[in-house]
Amino acid sequence: MENLKIFDDIEDVEDVEERETFEIKDLAGCDWCFEKLKAIKKQKDEFIEYADEQIKRYENFKEERIKKAEDDEAYFKGLIQIYTDKRLAEDKNFKLKTVEGTASYGKVQKKWNYDEDLLLKDLEDKHLDEYIKIKKSVDKSKLKKSLKVAGDSVVDENGEIIEGIKITEYRNFNVKY
Repeated sequence: MENLKIFDDIEDVEDVEERETFEIKDLAGCDWCFEKLKAIKKQKDEFIEYADEQIKRYENFKEERIKKAEDDEAYFKGLIQIYTDKRLAEDKNFKLKTVEGTASYGKVQKKWNYDEDLLLKDLEDKHLDEYIKIKKSVDKSKLKKSLKVAGDSVVDENGEIIEGIKITEYRNFNVKY
């Protein structure tokens, strides 16, 4: 990675406002700009590769540390749970309280597990439509095929303006090197 002199190059580049205006006067000037663009792209790609490698190293380090901490946490919570379960067998209202912390089981709760497809079909069969959401959206491709552009608006076959659509023109500028 060419000594990653990117940092030096970035610092050496002056702000855009401070640069002298350069005007391309011939094809050689265009070629010079394309060469500069290629060099900048190469530096940028090298820096991205280097930064990605460093980020990956730190992410791996972080994941290892977090995994170890979570394993340790689960181990100690497990020890406390075993102790609490033993005490609960003796006293059903037991709640562990110490200076360092507390542990207890919450109330038994009901968790609703949904089979969306089966539930939706059953609600439809039983005509329980108030429990069914219907999301409306515009079919834009069909809309574009059937309407016409008139200036910056869109009109239907009767010439009536369709509200909610404004037409803007744009053109992309592409540079390939």
